[in-house]
This record gives sequence, C-alpha cells and structure tokens, in this order.
Amino acid sequence: MAKLKDNNPTSEQQREDLRKAIALKSYEFNCHGVELNQRYNSEAIVSDGSGEEEYLRDQELYYQASTRPGTHLPHVWLGDNGHRISTLDVSGKGKMTLFTGIGGEDWIKSAEELSKTLNIEIETVQIGPDRDYTDLYGEWAEIRNIKDSGCLLIRPDYHIAYRATEVSNNSKEALQNALNQVLGL
Repeated sequence: MAKLKDNNPTSEQQREDLRKAIALKSYEFNCHGVELNQRYNSEAIVSDGSGEEEYLRDQELYYQASTRPGTHLPHVWLGDNGHRISTLDVSGKGKMTLFTGIGGEDWIKSAEELSKTLNIEIETVQIGPDRDYTDLYGEWAEIRNIKDSGCLLIRPDYHIAYRATEVSNNSKEALQNALNQVLGL
C-alpha cells in the first residue's frame, strides 16, 4: 500500500489497477438491477398493453423503478402526520392495496364495495394534500405513471397487478374484472 503513494510509472499503474478492481467489485456486489428489475407476466397480472420498458442505464447494475403491471411496487417516501413512511409499509401485509390520488374516490368506493362482495381485504391508499398520505418529495408523482385519478392495484407480495391511468365511468367494472383475473375467479 505504501508504494501506491510513490510518484513513478509503476505506482501510477498500480493505482489505476486498484481503481479498476474496486469498480469491478462494486459492479459485482452493488448490482441492484439484477435483483430488483424483475418483470413478469402471468394470469395474476393484468397487462395494460404498455410493453417492455426501455432501460436508460445498465439493466443488471441499476434498478429502474416502474409501476408497469408485473413489477415490484417501488419504494417512495410518503408523509403521514409529520412522519415518513414507505409505500412498501402501507401495502402488503397479506392483503391487496389500491393506490390512488385526488380524484380517485370512485376507485376507493369500488374497492370498498368489491372487498365486501368478494370477501377479501383491499386496503385503500389515497396520496395527495389532506389525504391519507402526502407525496413528500414529489417522487410518487414522478414514478407512478398514472394521473392523480388513476390507480394501482398491488398484490400482497408487492407486485403491481393492475394499473389504470385515470378514473373512468366504469371504474368498478374495470376493478372487478382485474380482481377476477388476478384471483382466478
């Protein structure tokens, strides 16, 4: 290690070799994309026809968060009465979760009705000022790929099962169809 401090061509080459070795190890051990960029299709996922995403950086090294059906719900900090809480902490826990924003009241009403009809727990989360949670840093709006009135239906395993970009006249029917497919009914 002491020779790395020397001012000569051999020490300079050693410093360069060390930087390359560290970069390789960083790639081997810090490649979040390998673990978190999993996307899949199944009968328990309702495709929205969006197709495969284009990765902006190395797919194996860098995690690229997405709300495309079949992806894992991204972590985003939300606000809850002056405290931070992750999107991952307000979903899962053995039940379906429906995320929506201001204007998504029809989704919430539909989820509550279908929860009773289908006898399953569907937690609802409304994100926006004076709602269940606030978007503390604007990250939710940046990553959600839906309008405020749209919705994401999250399975208990944190995978996105259904995505609607905005509320519609047939929100209940759309949500029921999605639940029927996801639950195999």
